[in-house]
Amino acid sequence: MEMASIAIFGGLTVATIVVAAVVPLATAVGLLAPVPLALVAARTRPRALIAASVAATGVSFAMAGTGAAASVLGSALIGGIVGDTKRRGRGIGTITLAGLAAAPIIGGISVLVLLVLVPLRTLILEALGNTVGGLVELLNAVPALGGLADTVDALGSSMVDYWWVWMWVSGALGTMVSLAVAWWLLGGVIARLADIPSEDTLDVGQLDRDAAEPAPLPLQLTGIGFRYRPDGPIVLDDVDATVAPGEFVAVVGANGSGKSTLAKILAGRAPTTGAVVRPGAAGLGRHGGTAMVLQRPETQMLGSRVADDVVWGLPAGVEVDAEGLLTEVGLSGLGDRETSDLSGGQQQRLAIAAALAREPALLIADEVTSMVDPEGRDELLALLADLPRRRGMSVVLITHRGHEAAAADRIIHLHNGRVIPHPPDWVPRPGAVEEPSRPTPVAQSGFPPRPAERLLVLEGVGHTYLKGSPWAVQALHDVSVTVHRGDGLLIVGGNGSGKTTLAWVMAGLIAPSQGSALLDGSPTADKVGDVALAFQHARLQLQKQTVGDEIMAAGGIEVGTAEVARVLEAVGLPREMAARRTDSLSGGQMRRVVLAGLIARRPKVLILDEPLAGVDPYARAEIVDLLGRLRADGMTIVIISHDLSDLDAVVSRRVKLTAGTLTPVDPPPTPTPNHHGYPKNTGHQQFQHTSGEMGE
Repeated sequence: MEMASIAIFGGLTVATIVVAAVVPLATAVGLLAPVPLALVAARTRPRALIAASVAATGVSFAMAGTGAAASVLGSALIGGIVGDTKRRGRGIGTITLAGLAAAPIIGGISVLVLLVLVPLRTLILEALGNTVGGLVELLNAVPALGGLADTVDALGSSMVDYWWVWMWVSGALGTMVSLAVAWWLLGGVIARLADIPSEDTLDVGQLDRDAAEPAPLPLQLTGIGFRYRPDGPIVLDDVDATVAPGEFVAVVGANGSGKSTLAKILAGRAPTTGAVVRPGAAGLGRHGGTAMVLQRPETQMLGSRVADDVVWGLPAGVEVDAEGLLTEVGLSGLGDRETSDLSGGQQQRLAIAAALAREPALLIADEVTSMVDPEGRDELLALLADLPRRRGMSVVLITHRGHEAAAADRIIHLHNGRVIPHPPDWVPRPGAVEEPSRPTPVAQSGFPPRPAERLLVLEGVGHTYLKGSPWAVQALHDVSVTVHRGDGLLIVGGNGSGKTTLAWVMAGLIAPSQGSALLDGSPTADKVGDVALAFQHARLQLQKQTVGDEIMAAGGIEVGTAEVARVLEAVGLPREMAARRTDSLSGGQMRRVVLAGLIARRPKVLILDEPLAGVDPYARAEIVDLLGRLRADGMTIVIISHDLSDLDAVVSRRVKLTAGTLTPVDPPPTPTPNHHGYPKNTGHQQFQHTSGEMGE
């Protein structure tokens, strides 16, 4: 956690200093530079501040020279004083005394640096002399300002002749101003972060990291209980479970039932109560230990290129067939692609490839198919189900999909943090093709006919990321589509086909590179907010500390507590959840809170990017019912989803994107059981990767 803080906040300091050094008229931005390092000092140990200061100084010197490096050192001193004062709980009196003591010292350091670096001092004084000389010439051009010109000339000569006095005084005064600004800004930042824990929720402990040999299996949990805080709610309660070598185990349950927390216990986090028995260390992330693929795979990407990310962090001497692993997970030929260019589904595939590179004994996959198209979902499930036989590893799959759970050797069903002895009724029996007990939305009897009023019109839309650079990627080209008022449109397509880019163009968050996107005749980019967009990853949209505050902020200041309660119940959440902290929600609960906030806003068009991903079947049915009711009430809805059949009750038509271009919609494939007993698409199994993939 400290290393991450050093990287992030040190980088912010460097960016601020470099902008102040190289951008004309942006010198005042340098006043913000101490704030990131002050945050490091306030929330971590002193050695983290030292490491951040050294790293930031070196990078700033490489980017902008000695002056920028000296500015970083000054910012580190100021940030250290402010952060340490905040961490100790002292007030404005302490920071004032510290400033009076430190300001002359920091000013003196600037003088000392220029005494030693003679060429730099000469350059600075020459620049000062030229600036003053130019100003004097301008003033002399006006006869009435001749006296002022003489005063400025004398002042400039004094600054050059007695530079060390002026440098010391200005440095001391600047330090006092910087201390005041950093103290004021840091107070607001710390107040915002006060309730966000600074520890890693997946921290497996020093004992596990220092263990010589990872040996996570066989694994037995007995009477496991868990709380994230001593005074917090019980997340797991008296859980007994086992994982044997070579097993494929599915973990199912409603959103918030404790599935992801159980995964952390399996990965090595110590429980609050109960016992975890395994032969050795869990070895999270270590070769031959435990590997995890999280719900948000982009948080695991560290390499700049796809092939680099596969082998990132492996010990020296380990040979890995990166291209073979990429082919195995459906990313053949993408080894040289930038990881930032991958779609959400491709990121999940990359995370699995990186996990397999460690040859783990235990692979934990948390909702890895939630952002993948149906064909790719079947491919990944077949891959995971075959790993125990082919590689001898155990696989624990957390899923909300019945046919995925049915493919496992055994199912662990969690409900309110406790293990239920039987699987939920939406999991089909082994060998079944259909899921007869799966919750289904209330069927819509048909939507009332509406006038064909054109509301959102896209004509010849194309979009290129990094246009004009060697890394340009065309995500959309020549897309034309019309959304009428009251319409229900489903946008389908494979991973990387450009669906999310199209959604962002519709919402006005990006302007198309070619063509036009108009809402009521005006460019969507000029009417941001009239089209509401729910992102793929709901957490990115939650900005407030509590659920109620989030919904009120998203819905507008006129939204009151009664409206908050109404929209919460509409998305299948109890009204009492308004008081819950957003950071305590599960992924599916976060998605429903975002939807509640957008509904409260009453936008002209509602665009939902994968609204059913990571949501349990019962909540999925509730959301589909809600969307159907909204459409029946006249709401215009555009949905991007891989869950095609679930949304038939909401949409009236479909369009398909293939490599960034609209193509005819293929009929849904007929499911046929494969050798694992779950449905499989009958189409081809290898994705065709093209230049349009960056879009999703």
